[in-house]
This record gives sequence, C-alpha cells and structure tokens, in this order.
Amino acid sequence: MPSGFRFFSNLLPVCLIISMGFTVSEPRASHAADFLTAQQASQLGLVEAWRRQTEVPVGAKSIVDQQLFVHAENPHEYVEVVAIEKQPAPANEKAEADAPNPPAPVAADAENASANVIVRIPTDRVDAHGNAIGKAEAERLARNELRRLKRRGIEGKIETRIVSRVRLYTLGNDGTLECRDAETGEPVWMVRVGTERLGYKAIGVGEHFVTVINGGNLIKIDALNGEMIQSVRTVNIPTLGAINTGDFAVIATIQNGIEGYPLFDPSRLPFRERVAGRALALPTKVPGSTRIAWGTDQGFVYCMESEGEPSVMFRLNTDGVINGRIASASGGRFFFGSDRGQVYGLEATRTGKVLWSRPYGEPFYDEPLIAGEQLLIRTTYGSLYSLSLADGISTWQDFAPNVDKVVGAIDGKIYVTTLSGGFAALDLKTGKPLEMFSGIRPEVLIRNIMTDRMYLVGRTGTVQCLRGIDADLPTIREGYGVSTAAPEKKDEKKKETKPTEPADFGVPAGNDPFAAPGADPFAAPGADPFAAPGGADPFGGDPFGGM
Repeated sequence: MPSGFRFFSNLLPVCLIISMGFTVSEPRASHAADFLTAQQASQLGLVEAWRRQTEVPVGAKSIVDQQLFVHAENPHEYVEVVAIEKQPAPANEKAEADAPNPPAPVAADAENASANVIVRIPTDRVDAHGNAIGKAEAERLARNELRRLKRRGIEGKIETRIVSRVRLYTLGNDGTLECRDAETGEPVWMVRVGTERLGYKAIGVGEHFVTVINGGNLIKIDALNGEMIQSVRTVNIPTLGAINTGDFAVIATIQNGIEGYPLFDPSRLPFRERVAGRALALPTKVPGSTRIAWGTDQGFVYCMESEGEPSVMFRLNTDGVINGRIASASGGRFFFGSDRGQVYGLEATRTGKVLWSRPYGEPFYDEPLIAGEQLLIRTTYGSLYSLSLADGISTWQDFAPNVDKVVGAIDGKIYVTTLSGGFAALDLKTGKPLEMFSGIRPEVLIRNIMTDRMYLVGRTGTVQCLRGIDADLPTIREGYGVSTAAPEKKDEKKKETKPTEPADFGVPAGNDPFAAPGADPFAAPGADPFAAPGGADPFGGDPFGGM
C-alpha cells in the first residue's frame, strides 16, 4: 500500500471524531505540589502553623523579596496558666512523710513537677472594641481559669512569658509592601510604595525602619505602622538592594562603591566608599552587631563597621571569586566559599583574622547555612558539605549528594529540595537521608536563620509555615532579637577634689600623675614669685607719673 494512502487512512478516524463534535484533549502537564500535606509533615515531626495568601499581583513570580526579622523592642507578652502534675515520690520520701515529724515542704519541690501550659493569653489580644486587653485583663482571665482548674482538683500557677516579635515582609513588583506576623500569618499593615515602572530591588529591614530601593530612590518606611517617612535620591545607581545596619541603610552601587544613607538623623551626610570591584551579593550583617561583609568580582572580601563613622576595616584577597552571599555567625564571624573550591572562616577584627581556609575541590556559588556549630555549604554540582565552624573540617563521613536548595534546619534535621524534584530531610549529625517525598517543589524558599520555623511559598504566592509539633512559641537563635543600638551616654559630672582634702592612698589629686599627693594641680601657689616686696603691685603705678 502506498505510504501516502496509509497517512490519509490514519487521519480519517480523527476527522470523523472532529466532525461528530468531539475534541481531542491534550495531555496535561503534571505539576509538583507546592506544600507538604498534613501526613507528610507529621512524618517529619512537623505541623502546619498557618497558610496564608500574600498580596502579590500574579503569584510567586511577582515577588521581589521576602525577609524575616526578629524585633527586639516591643515584644509579645503572654500570661500563661500552667498546670503542675506532681510525680510520685520515691519510697524513702513516702516513709519520711509518714513519720511523726515529717520534714517541712521545700519551695524547690516544683523542680520535680512537670509543667503543662493549659491557657496562653496574649496581652495584645483585641477586645470587642478593637483595643488591646492589656496585662491586667489577661491576668484576670488567667485567675478565672485557675479557679476552674482548682474545682477539678488540678494545681496550677500563673506565669508571664516574653517573646520577641517575628515579622515577615513581602515586596511585590507592583510596589505592594506587606508586613505579617510570622507566627500567625495575620497581616499587620500593607502599603504601596514607589513607582512600578522604575523597578524594585531587595528590601532592607531593621528594628525601626524598612527601606525600599525603587529605581534610584531609597524610600524609608516606619516598620511599626508602614507609614512612609522619607524618599531620598541616591548618588549612584543601586545594583542589589539595601541592608539596614547601625544608623545607615547601606547599598552597593554600579560604580564599584558602597553608599550609606542615615536612618535616624536626616541632617547627617551620607557616606560613600570606593572598593575594588562590584558587589555580587548583598552585604551580610553579623547577628547582634553592626559589622557587614561582602564579596566583589575582583576576588576581594570587604568588611565594614557601620556604627558611628562608617569605615572599611579590612579586605581579604581570596582564592577565587565569592559569588554567593556570605554567611555570618555570632562572635563577629563570616563564612563563605569561592568558585575555586576554597572555603573560608573569618573573624571581623580591625585587621581581619582568617580562622581557617580549606580546599574542597568543587566550586561554591550558594549562600551557606549555619546550623549550630555546623556550616552547611552546597557546591554547584549538588554536593552538600557539613563543616565545623571551629576548624573547617567536615563533620560527616561523606557529602550529601543530589541537593538543589537548602531550606533550613529544625530539631536535628536538614530540609532540602533535590535535583530530581523532591523534598527531603537529612540527619544533621550524619547527613544521611531520613525521609524523601517526590513531587513536592515549592516555588520559593524563604531562608530562615533566625527562628525554628520553615516557610514555603507556592506558585500563587501562598505561604505555608511549618513548626515542630511541641514548638508552640518560636525559639530565637543566638544573636537575633538583640538591639544593636548604642546605649545613650549619660553626662557624668567630674568630682572636684578640694585642696585640703587628701587623695586616697596617696594618689595625686585630680588623678594627675605629676602632681604632688593631696595637692590641687590647678590651685594657685601660696606665694607669687613675681610679686613686688610687701605685696605691692609692680604694675599698679601710673607710667605717666599719676598717683
């Protein structure tokens, strides 16, 4: 049979189907799931805390930046009702209690009791009129609950707990900036900033302000209520975004420079610093400090002090280029890897101290993650290494392969996405796989190094927050939630030592090491060596003969 006839004969059934009014549906592309299900989260020892839709125009692709921040000031305050269940006493203690003169109860008896929080009442809970109830009302409600427990024969007590505020900030490409409570997902405020056609870059978040880069403008916003405070035109064009540190909002510019604009004093002049090379990633700030570090395309790592008069402390010539963002840890330490496979540990002293430097043979382009005393750093080939922060030696027998992105570390587990399109949990101590779920691929991963929460973002812009099953309140990691503002210096009046008052231990008066003990170095001597005899003033006479 001719080949052309075979072609038309195969096409005939299709034409008949179309003529009968049926349509041939194309096979649907199977998409990976955005989030973990309740069963999958339970297998990992997690539970979903909340799931909310963010205010972005066209889903996750329109998100410019998302950042978490722990605010040290104005923390959450809770009044808790804690039930105390006493454990059974040992046999010898029971015999002492049955004795004629049993020992008096000790206040430390509560140490042998297991506490269980029955009710947790936030002092900022809103009443029917939209006002916060306050601590007094929260304590009254707690006392009512305590009386109900006593009727049921349950011993309890009232405690107060202070927890830092954790906020999630999201910026869309249409200028929508929203602030949410990172523990509940409830919106705090939402504003529209800047001009959409100018474009946006990474936001800077601090204790008091949020800064948005819109084209060549730096917009300062009140972090408490979202009110716009000021818009400043930058001298040079920003390349990456802003970071709030110390008294300044710091930006990297297109002309191999760093600029800082004052956050608190608008009359203060901005500073500009020229460096060798253009910054490839946003500077990183040390937790609880005002020192920042970043890498350039010329193979240098710069460290700057942003408190007071900002200045570059030192620069390090690295083996290769640092392409990813630098990781930081408490104690003024920075950690990073180069595209030549060299990993560094650095202490931000005035002269710069290299803690260690070790080669690992594979290029590093991603930002490392710090989990406790381990540095988790991924190579461009998908190999995940765990290095000791102290000496840079691997803490695992071998690296973990097939890793695409590191999400975070919670309760001894590392959560990663795989190159094969799955979601996995690894053992933090050994790097061995614990659980593997195929077909789960969040659109955006929010890197959380501040608390023990995990945040996943779906294609539509919905955020899923996961936490440990027993972790009702967040655990703030070391260095975060600490105010870095310099304490106000009080004017101390200098104590004046009287000439007749001897100084202690023979120390010269006024703390002058060259003064005689007990004497005032600023007091006039008893006699004037230049005075005229008899106490007369040699200059008191009239030079023209007048008396």
